[in-house]
Amino acid sequence: MTSFVRVFDEAAESYENVGVPFFTPIGSALVAAAAPRRGSRALDVGCGTGAVLLPLAAAVGSEGHVTGIDLAPGMVARASAVATGLRQVTVRAGDAQAPDFPDGSFDLVTAGLVVFFLPDPPAALRAYRKLLKPGGRLAVSSFAQHDPRYPQAMRVLARFAEDPPPPRRNHPIFESAPQLREAFLAAGFASASDREVVVHSEFRDAAHVYEWIGSHGGRDLVSKVPLGRRAAAIATLAGELEHPLTFATRIRIVLGEC
Repeated sequence: MTSFVRVFDEAAESYENVGVPFFTPIGSALVAAAAPRRGSRALDVGCGTGAVLLPLAAAVGSEGHVTGIDLAPGMVARASAVATGLRQVTVRAGDAQAPDFPDGSFDLVTAGLVVFFLPDPPAALRAYRKLLKPGGRLAVSSFAQHDPRYPQAMRVLARFAEDPPPPRRNHPIFESAPQLREAFLAAGFASASDREVVVHSEFRDAAHVYEWIGSHGGRDLVSKVPLGRRAAAIATLAGELEHPLTFATRIRIVLGEC
């Protein structure tokens, strides 16, 4: 299991489960932008605990079908549990970098906050293009701009961590909307358009911020903070983060059409 998959497997129980709706509204916004047709066959790559999967299943209806894939066993288990009773949903282990399905299998592919984690994002976009039927669509969400206090909090926690992971450097295609649209066109899509949404996240206090960071990809850093330093890390967060603790995160959504 790669370190990336391990982090999300360990975070699966707390992911979107600490009282801060974040991935759920982003997932709903992605599905709204994709505008699935009833009866469509869709693939949700890196499905996590179902933030995109569930609204997508509601949109395609019982006449359609949605397949969700994820490499983290914990995520597959939680997504399977939340989709219990939805006969139009299948959840299975699968690699978002290179989904193992025949060409032309789907009307729609969605990728919510996952492609920038992959080792080769342009290759992933090409793989998704092959999976789509003529007239199919790909909808991808990524971060456009974090609230400044999020990277500030990560820098604070890194001061208390033992052997903190280096800051992530995303592939250049995620540096701007035009670069991401160009990557869609280079992958074989006939057109690409983008929009942005803003998600507001409210926290009770610095301890809540700490808990939230540890409930998703930030767990890779939080797990390196020794138990004996945790109280000091939270106290430092409380002293350095500007209040009120409501983060505004800008999300970029790009829609490609075949």
